[in-house]
Amino acid sequence: EFRPVIGDLDQLRGWLAAGDRPFHVELDTGMGRLGFSWDDRDLIGEVSRLLDKATGWEGLFTHFHSADTDLDSAGMQWDRMQSVSGALPRRPALVHAANSVAALQGRRFAGDLVRPGIFLYGGAAGAPIPEVVVQFRAPVVATRRVAPGDSVSYGGIWRAKSPSTIVTLAAGYADGVPRALSGVGKVELEGVVYPIVGRVTMDFTMIDVGNANVPIGSVATVFGGAVSLDDQASTAGTISYELLTGLGHRVARRYSGGR
Repeated sequence: EFRPVIGDLDQLRGWLAAGDRPFHVELDTGMGRLGFSWDDRDLIGEVSRLLDKATGWEGLFTHFHSADTDLDSAGMQWDRMQSVSGALPRRPALVHAANSVAALQGRRFAGDLVRPGIFLYGGAAGAPIPEVVVQFRAPVVATRRVAPGDSVSYGGIWRAKSPSTIVTLAAGYADGVPRALSGVGKVELEGVVYPIVGRVTMDFTMIDVGNANVPIGSVATVFGGAVSLDDQASTAGTISYELLTGLGHRVARRYSGGR
């Protein structure tokens, strides 16, 4: 079952007028994005008045903005939410704020629910390190030998320094391999980590496997193996969420494990 999140007066009035069904109230305690401003006394007073007889009101929450880098800020936001909660007609059944990082802090941010995000997908949120959940894999569709001085990919920004084998993977930036990995990223193939060479193209990515013999049809792991999701994101200068949400529609999804 879904519950709407309500964070402004028009939404709250409209929802209550349409029928008193279950909903959660969002507080803005520092994110600056959505929700009732925690320190607007007049606003909170009107919210309190409307909630007084709202039998469908079952949740109150806020969203931490920097729990992964500044737990003190999360503590401040938590305290702000608690101060507003004390000014409302009653405590709803479900008070929550903890994201992946905060949920791993014992009872410091204990509420009635937790809202883990990246941790569910195998992204690091502090200790303990999660198991691999998502693997992005790409098949080998071509191999070729190059001589010293030969270039690979657009712009010729990479040239071989010695005889080597270049392997072409059927995945490019249209599929979720960030162009920012050009010349700096790595992938795992048959248990060995190899460098991405040249520019990542729309449909293909090239890697240098040296003198290894790699059969067509072999499968490389872009992230989720020896190269972790977080490591690849860091190399690309981004965050794990962006890699996961950037997986293109051409990438087949296969679910396994039953857990």
